Amino acid sequence: MLSSQGVKPGSINMGRILRQLAHRSNQSRKVVYHRPPIYGKDDYGVENSAITTAELLLPQLPALIRPALTADYQLEKAGVNIIGAARVYTPNIQTIKGMSNFNQDNNTNFNEIEGWDRFVDSQRTIYHIPTNATGSWTSGTADVTFASDGQQITATFGAPANDDTFYYTTGATNTLEADRLRFQIMSSGASDIELTNIKSYNGETQDSAYAITYTPASLSIPTGSWMTVDVPFVSGTQVGSTPVASGTSIYRDGARYAVTVTTGATFDYEADFRDFEFEISGAASGNTVMVRDIKFYKSISWHVHSLKELNDEYMIFNCVRTSGKRDSRRRAYG
Repeated sequence: MLSSQGVKPGSINMGRILRQLAHRSNQSRKVVYHRPPIYGKDDYGVENSAITTAELLLPQLPALIRPALTADYQLEKAGVNIIGAARVYTPNIQTIKGMSNFNQDNNTNFNEIEGWDRFVDSQRTIYHIPTNATGSWTSGTADVTFASDGQQITATFGAPANDDTFYYTTGATNTLEADRLRFQIMSSGASDIELTNIKSYNGETQDSAYAITYTPASLSIPTGSWMTVDVPFVSGTQVGSTPVASGTSIYRDGARYAVTVTTGATFDYEADFRDFEFEISGAASGNTVMVRDIKFYKSISWHVHSLKELNDEYMIFNCVRTSGKRDSRRRAYG
């Protein structure tokens, strides 16, 4: 017998459960869903180098991760380890498809979560760039003022040039263990403010030769809602031996923006982090760009091995955890 609201007695609202658990348990959190690009085939059915479907790199997927084995250290080729297993709980597929990046009206390439897709999770934060104060933030063109509400940094533009930069500067900070970069960004005012590029300077401040640069293609910063950017840092611009098209991707409302990743001639990820820079274009006087939760982190990859349970309330995936080169070898081998 149905209740007056038309909900079956004992039904589970997994989305609500995950939100509530996120306040109580670190096992419930937002992860990045990733599917490598799909390559074309020749007349013999052999994959070629032509990408027919771009990678999916979609942040903010709610998930509950229940590790079953934390460290097994089975050594695989290229130094990769299989170091654990877990069951990953997600909302049902209809709920997932109601999220902006996963909505098939916006993103026709996402249909369902398949075998060997992966959930990218954070093992630990290596360095969190502070946005709770303005002291270490600077404008590259001297027309930007800064304010903070204790959580986000707000850059307000005066009489901007065609391209304006603002950046955070710190003393030498070790980010060697980081393999991903994440932040959230939003604008107000003009709707066509674009994120031109993002730079991390390692080894020196404000010298492009020491920078890794992420350049999105015509990416407008949304107004009124946060856009999450979660991209590989240095070594993660390919999956295994498979290069990712155009370096990496940023998805906004289901649309992919190709991101070119370039490194300066003397950039060295083993060198200490010094500066983090945003370059924007299209801002008018009085427009603002807000940024928060900027962090370099070490990731965990949970690869979908099998679907344990599928129903109209939630899904459970059996996953294996893989890791790249061991930290003890990374600095030794470069």
